Amino acid sequence: MNNKNEEINLEGPEPSPAPKQPEHVQPAEEPQPAESVEKRKKEALEQLTKSEPSKTKKFFQKALIWLVVIVVAFGAGFLLDHFLRYQPAAESLRQTQAELVNLQDNLAAAESKVEQMTPKLEAANAKIATLEDDLEMANARVQLYKILVDVTNARLSLFLEDIEGAQSALDETKMGLDALGPVIEKVDEELALSMSRRLELIIAGLERDPETAGIDLELFTKDLLALEPLLF
Repeated sequence: MNNKNEEINLEGPEPSPAPKQPEHVQPAEEPQPAESVEKRKKEALEQLTKSEPSKTKKFFQKALIWLVVIVVAFGAGFLLDHFLRYQPAAESLRQTQAELVNLQDNLAAAESKVEQMTPKLEAANAKIATLEDDLEMANARVQLYKILVDVTNARLSLFLEDIEGAQSALDETKMGLDALGPVIEKVDEELALSMSRRLELIIAGLERDPETAGIDLELFTKDLLALEPLLF
């Protein structure tokens, strides 16, 4: 018995179990006061109110959207109107400008031709003026010869004592001298005036004194022959 006890004692006492740690116990929530609860409710209500837009705000948001839609539609309509109305006008303007440039080029070419033709035209005008002067002198010479023929016929009629025939020939002489007068005036105005007066005196005294009229016609013929080298 004692040996067994000694063996038991030798093995030593059994270890005692470790003491259990006390579990962490959360402290009980303390009751919150009523004012704090009401405050939290108000804050939650305010957050909810902020998160949901008001009717006024929704109205303005919708109005803004419609305004943007209207502006976009107006812009699209303006562009469409521009292309339908002003684009053809712009195309017509470009064509007109092109035609204007073409006309200006043609005008420049025409002006160049005019400049080239101007000397020729001036020369032609000068030639025409010379020809006109020559024609005037030729007509004046023809008229002078016709007057000489009429005076000769009047002298012949007087020689034949044909007063009426002489009168008719002198009437033709007066018409011819009136036509030749401007040419004679360019050379000598006094000569043109004196010849016209002498012819009037001859015609006036033809019936009264045919002999004197014949002598005056001879002198008138000499004046006409002297006039030819002055005029031509």
